[in-house]
Amino acid sequence: MSELSLAALTILDAGPAGQIKAAHEAGFKSVGLRLQPLLPSDRKIVGDRAAMQEVENLIAATGMHVLEIGVFPIRPDMDLEALSPVLSFSHKIGAQFIVCPVEDDNKARRVETFGALCDLAESCALDVLVEFNPYSACRTLDEALDMVKACGRRNGKLLVDAFHLSRSGGHPREVAAIDRTLLPLVHLCDAPPLPPAQRSEDEVRKESRTSRLLPGEGSLWLGELMAALPADVAISIEAPAAQYAHLPAAERARLALRATEKMLRR
Repeated sequence: MSELSLAALTILDAGPAGQIKAAHEAGFKSVGLRLQPLLPSDRKIVGDRAAMQEVENLIAATGMHVLEIGVFPIRPDMDLEALSPVLSFSHKIGAQFIVCPVEDDNKARRVETFGALCDLAESCALDVLVEFNPYSACRTLDEALDMVKACGRRNGKLLVDAFHLSRSGGHPREVAAIDRTLLPLVHLCDAPPLPPAQRSEDEVRKESRTSRLLPGEGSLWLGELMAALPADVAISIEAPAAQYAHLPAAERARLALRATEKMLRR
């Protein structure tokens, strides 16, 4: 079984330093960090010398491996040069992947932007992963795959998120048909069955960010998904669960790890 990592979104309120501490205390060996702010509440780390040093010191003290860095939305006005400090710091702390949702409906332009980001990230030994989701401009696995193929960069690949695959109407059988070299990372969580009534994008976004379930607590086809992925796929648990939001970050991390280990053993 691949080493399990804790995605930043699972305990986003803890911030990067708190995520490292909580993941280590819970028993994880790897962690994902949000170093490129997406929400107003996200702390800006890169450029803050003290905050950067704290992250470096914690990684050194805990021996944690940094798996992924978020979030880098592909946008029409994306300033790639402004991302260089974040990419350089991500490389310095040993990250493998950066995660890129898509916020540009122009398919030709977003492929061009994605390619340029891949070129920039290659100098930092980072793979650049397209993350589709049903409330973005890249809504399905097929759209994300088309984008990666059109870009044609060696370090341009896919991120499959169990929640997004489910809520976009996808299924593991579609994942199984993809070149496995394009599937280095999976985000694992669980979810209840799809509601019968159609929901707005805002409702799906809210569920994604705050109300997922831990692996094994819902009805998703997680066993089939894991079987469709490479045996050495990196596994990141991205499960912000409203029912556990009142608990300390380390306890939420511990619950996520134990639930995922139990599910994978089954």
